[in-house]
Amino acid sequence: MPWFSIEGDALTEAQIQSAVDRLLTEARTRINKDLKRVLLLPPDLTRAHSGAGKITELLYKALPDAHVLVIPTLGQHIPHTEAENKWMFGDIPHERILPHDWRNGVTHIGTIPASLVKETTQGAADWEIPVDLNSVLMDQQWDLIINVGHVVPHEVLGFANHNKNYFIGLGGKETICASHIAAAVYGIENNLPDHPSARHL
Repeated sequence: MPWFSIEGDALTEAQIQSAVDRLLTEARTRINKDLKRVLLLPPDLTRAHSGAGKITELLYKALPDAHVLVIPTLGQHIPHTEAENKWMFGDIPHERILPHDWRNGVTHIGTIPASLVKETTQGAADWEIPVDLNSVLMDQQWDLIINVGHVVPHEVLGFANHNKNYFIGLGGKETICASHIAAAVYGIENNLPDHPSARHL
């Protein structure tokens, strides 16, 4: 269940700021009252239309006493330039926005067995999927991690701004490639959550 929701055809900046403040109040009450280290995970520039960049900037500014880092969930997309970060994330310092290095900047945390992949894809794929995630995400201690953006079905894995943010957006090369090929041979139309035969890789 969500902590709270705000609905409307279009939200004003004041409403968004209010939601940001309430989110942090809820997080301090429910998770950790002392937010010293916070990680923000927005989408990358290809999803800028969602408004996630502005929300990320508001969250950053609402945490002046915390050590806050931002990692756009790039997956295999090209990292942002400093100018692109400025355009999307406003006044967040460029050095606080880390590029995701999907080739060399990941930590191996486990493996999805080939037997489970085969069962999930109804026999279409029969290989294991290594799970490698961004090392900053995995190797540092965080008081709070916030996924920023819209939640929508993803063709390969779960939902954008949910589990897809980690396993694709912050995944390593082998994780991304093995899961994408599995989804392709299984049939992307079968993998979407609203499809009758969807099994959710």
